Amino acid sequence: MRADALNVGGEPVVTKLAMKMEDSLQAFAVRAACFIGELDVPFSEEFDGHDFGATHIIAYVGDEPVGTVRLRWFQSFAMPERLAVIQRFRGHNIGSVLLERCRAQAEARGCNMLYAQALPRDVGYWEKQGWRRLVAEDPDAGEKRIVAMVKAVDPSKPLPEIEAPEALVLRRDGRLDSTGMPPGTVSN
Repeated sequence: MRADALNVGGEPVVTKLAMKMEDSLQAFAVRAACFIGELDVPFSEEFDGHDFGATHIIAYVGDEPVGTVRLRWFQSFAMPERLAVIQRFRGHNIGSVLLERCRAQAEARGCNMLYAQALPRDVGYWEKQGWRRLVAEDPDAGEKRIVAMVKAVDPSKPLPEIEAPEALVLRRDGRLDSTGMPPGTVSN
């Protein structure tokens, strides 16, 4: 575990990469409490098949897992998603600590950019963390619209002012079939 310069109630906040099944289950429990329990997100949307190909970072206060973020890897960028902090621990900058750990992990892997998809109501939070919008928000996009956000991994090398290329704006994967492959995929 790595100690950060943050504490809650006198207990230090530490972050840890999920390296064992127990760690992953703790990350999943935090996400389930926040997204399924609080926000009524369907299980099938929250746990979408990308969990075992991603890196999970967990924040702890003492021995208690209090926050998590999933980090997926692409060719030149990393994508933090599913950022969750247990309700009673919000307001202590735990989300910021998790996002900084994502930045450090991305830097260690040679990525130059972090990319996230935020709901319009959460854009202000991401902007306070130093992220910027890739494209203007589309008010006609419907209830579940997303806003593409980016942040340079190395702040001394800011990202150019460009709109999102099509290859960067990710779309949801289709439902996976029982083999774990997208429907219609030919396998050996």
